[in-house]
Amino acid sequence: MVETNITRRSLVGGAATLAAASTLPAPFVHAQAPRRIVFWHSYSQKERSDFMRQVADRFEKANPGVKVDIEIVPWPAFAQKWPAAMAAGTLPDVTILLAENAVPMALAGALNPMDDVVKALGGPEAFKGDIARTTGFFRGQYVSIPHYVHNRLLVYRKDRLAEAGLRPPVTWDDALKVAIATTKAPEHFGWIPKLAKGDTGGGFLLWMMARSANGSFFDKDGKVSFDSAPVKDATAFIVELARKAGGPGVTDYKINDNFSLVNSGKTSLAEDSAAIVAGAAKDAPTVAEQLDATFMPRRERVGNLLGGISVALPKGKNPADGKEFAKFLFAEENYTPFLLTIPLFMFPSLRRAEGPAFFDNPTIKRFRNVVDVTLKGLEDTSLAGMEHGLNPYAGPVMNSYAVEDMFQRILLRNEPIEQAVSATAKQIEKVVGDVRTRFDRG
Repeated sequence: MVETNITRRSLVGGAATLAAASTLPAPFVHAQAPRRIVFWHSYSQKERSDFMRQVADRFEKANPGVKVDIEIVPWPAFAQKWPAAMAAGTLPDVTILLAENAVPMALAGALNPMDDVVKALGGPEAFKGDIARTTGFFRGQYVSIPHYVHNRLLVYRKDRLAEAGLRPPVTWDDALKVAIATTKAPEHFGWIPKLAKGDTGGGFLLWMMARSANGSFFDKDGKVSFDSAPVKDATAFIVELARKAGGPGVTDYKINDNFSLVNSGKTSLAEDSAAIVAGAAKDAPTVAEQLDATFMPRRERVGNLLGGISVALPKGKNPADGKEFAKFLFAEENYTPFLLTIPLFMFPSLRRAEGPAFFDNPTIKRFRNVVDVTLKGLEDTSLAGMEHGLNPYAGPVMNSYAVEDMFQRILLRNEPIEQAVSATAKQIEKVVGDVRTRFDRG
């Protein structure tokens, strides 16, 4: 009997609550349940992840009734995670991603346009060079915008160049001369290219050198242009570099080996971003004192390679608040301080961020020439294979490791360069054909 009375009181109380709620204004009822923003990012370092949480907290404080839920998604996991989330209807409202990852997401219909965000930030001209368009404009709309950027440089040992009586290289010939002159086997080598299997170091390096010879892997219409004189010449340059100044095991090194190669003094030159200097400043300060950087060697021009980390708006459950949060990431109180959580790792995509707050940082001041070379290069740079704008084929081609396989055949089996380039062009054509077939089926 007692149990029945309790049940009756519960039912009556619940009904009264519902009746009262129905007489209140709709916004009051809405405010009782926080408006949830789901935010994915891959900033796993404590400095960056803590800062992102602080930004989210500030947004919540400025927008009562909004809750920002953050999930850290490791970079390698992102490409598998978003399709699964799309299938399950659990895409985030805002995400950080590699710029090239926005292309397959856009093709799958997983992204909301970002044109309003670009406009709110001052339009594409508010960004460095042409990077807003080349990293985010796809099929008539902005599918992402660059959060931060960096440019691939030629980092060199000042002491070894001085000992050889040489200046920082400008041309291909200069670079080869410096690399040979700063090789002192087996202690250290001039320039160790990263040409390992299952890595993208060979593809990135070849694209930069081919680009410097006015070539590329694709033409302006997106057609494969790999089997061409600039690509063959660039291949020949890298092979000569590897044989004369790369040392043993040159086909085993990956991009991530650059930190140990530079910090240990094993290499005199290295193709990398300014982050390699920051890493040395932290872990090998004596080496860092001898580091500086210049542009990648040119034949006709500099083949600047952009590294772009972008913001996109997946089709989550709260697009309106997600759009506002994306804008908030670029707010003055958030943007430059975020770039400086790890100085030299991240450079501004927005022009307005290049001010005293950025340049007065002690690490930025200490390596100002490295910073200036990076910022200058960002005025004319692009993602690998996407110098004419985003295309759906460049990423799959780079991730096929066809170029790395080519260098393995040339360096380990002595396959002739002409033959190797021609065979690799056919491999790349197949990759493009497979991607195109998936699009047609979609």
